[in-house]
Amino acid sequence: MIMDRRGQISLEFVLILALMAVIVGAIGWYAGNANEQNVITSAVRSAADNATTTLAMLNRTMKPVTVEDITTTTNGNNITLQVDISGSLSSNQNQIIKSSILSSIASQGYNVTSNTIVTNKHVYTIKVA
Repeated sequence: MIMDRRGQISLEFVLILALMAVIVGAIGWYAGNANEQNVITSAVRSAADNATTTLAMLNRTMKPVTVEDITTTTNGNNITLQVDISGSLSSNQNQIIKSSILSSIASQGYNVTSNTIVTNKHVYTIKVA
């Protein structure tokens, strides 16, 4: 038989390859989404820690404050990151911390406008409380 000499791929093999491609694509999309959120949240925490330390070092009368928590609120593609600080801050100190956070995010290549970070997947808003 002539058909027996040719290499043929079975239909089952093609379907398995297609299914594997769909699964790998879905996992890649999910992992990329989670990675983006982790990178931005880590940068926010690090920048807020650095800013509070700098404020305490430059102002000897200020009581040291720390970053207690970063609360994430998701509404569709809009994500709000609220940085909770352990003590009270003046509006000027609050603005210094927010500016430090946005500068850190911008230095990583993200698009920053006012207090908003725009990526391909999400729009992040930063709040300092």
